[in-house]
Amino acid sequence: MNDGRYAFFTTIVLGVAHMFMFVGYDTGSTIVESVLLSVHDRRPDQMNQDAGYYGQAIVNAFNMFGHIIAPAALCVMNAKWSMAFGSLFFTLSCASYILMNEYAIYMSSALLGVLFAVFNAGYSRYLTQISTEATIEKVNGLEWSIANLSTIIGGCLYIVFGLMDPNYDDPSEYRQYSDSEIRLMYGGFTVIAILANVIFCFLPNREVAFSISSTANVVEEKGGRSLHIFHAIWLTLKSLFDPLVLQLTPHFIYVGWQNSVWLSIYPTTLQFTESLSDNLFVTAYYLMAFSVGSMTIGMLMDPLSRKIARFGQMPCLMIAATLQLLCSSLILLSTPNLATIAPTSEASLLIPPNVPLAVLMGFLFGLLDSLNNTNRTVMCASVLPDKRDQVFAIGRFYQALSGSVLLFCSPLLTTYWMLGVGAVLFIVGAAFYTRVVGTLNKS
Repeated sequence: MNDGRYAFFTTIVLGVAHMFMFVGYDTGSTIVESVLLSVHDRRPDQMNQDAGYYGQAIVNAFNMFGHIIAPAALCVMNAKWSMAFGSLFFTLSCASYILMNEYAIYMSSALLGVLFAVFNAGYSRYLTQISTEATIEKVNGLEWSIANLSTIIGGCLYIVFGLMDPNYDDPSEYRQYSDSEIRLMYGGFTVIAILANVIFCFLPNREVAFSISSTANVVEEKGGRSLHIFHAIWLTLKSLFDPLVLQLTPHFIYVGWQNSVWLSIYPTTLQFTESLSDNLFVTAYYLMAFSVGSMTIGMLMDPLSRKIARFGQMPCLMIAATLQLLCSSLILLSTPNLATIAPTSEASLLIPPNVPLAVLMGFLFGLLDSLNNTNRTVMCASVLPDKRDQVFAIGRFYQALSGSVLLFCSPLLTTYWMLGVGAVLFIVGAAFYTRVVGTLNKS
């Protein structure tokens, strides 16, 4: 099999494994605050009312520190096995919700945070092993669009599991979940995550000719010698203070903030808005639309990259800016200010919350997330060619930092404050991103 076909085949297999791994994580993240609030309402002495937000915040907090040491994992495991090992903890995290025990959820969240970083280190390295400078945009776009099919599968399962619960349509102030529905749903997510674990174990190890990874002076992947491990950690810490990386920091922070908005905060407002409480599966429709948006960018990435030079840099950023403005405006006008905090009957500013708008928001967020991911991946692969693993880790470090801050503050942060902070982060991040692109294109 020639390199082109091999890269195409491997990208698809990687995308499928990534998709199965994210079914439980992505779907669970959109409903977790309502799920655990439902448990709290039945057993307030056993579950904190904000445990959903706090569990997600713990994932991000431990993920942040995990990314400092994650590149060192590549000294003892190759990219494939780093992904396989890290993916096991997505399975463990899904299984912990079956117990409905607050401390088991927090513990599995902490472990997931650290091992998610190991997974990301392997994933980023693996992408550069099957990509060249000319193919990185389309490989990343194809793989990410397949991975985001997870939200279509998750949305379908969400509906199926909901209909299997005899009490699913009982009237309530917000979307509530019974114990049986929670166990059924997260049990299904666990089984699908196990499929991902198996696929990652059977990924091929071959590297394409002239791959991005082969052109970098990286530390030795195998052997596990202390010298290599400490050298990898030292390179990560040193790269944190590289002038170009420092300038990209605001963009990384924005991407992490926006990721938590689409994944956790906005879908929680759909569950907490009383006027939508009768539309039990609005979150499922939102998830499906997100996948369609992501797939749209994935399908367009190859032809656009062929026609537009460096499409993954400034053209992507300009489209993302338009989408960011549109998404923020729609949320501002249609979402009750307190819907990020607790169930509410408060009216929205102008547009009443409704299912078609939620579907549109899912589609727009899918477009925006894929563009942000492409922006980040292309820049991390380009800014420091001899320290790509480290820059990928640093980008994820700052993403996790901002996501953790947002989620820890979400029980107090209103919709309008969330949008205001997000707007500032995007403007500052885009300004410095543009400056770095100009520097790179001059050299």
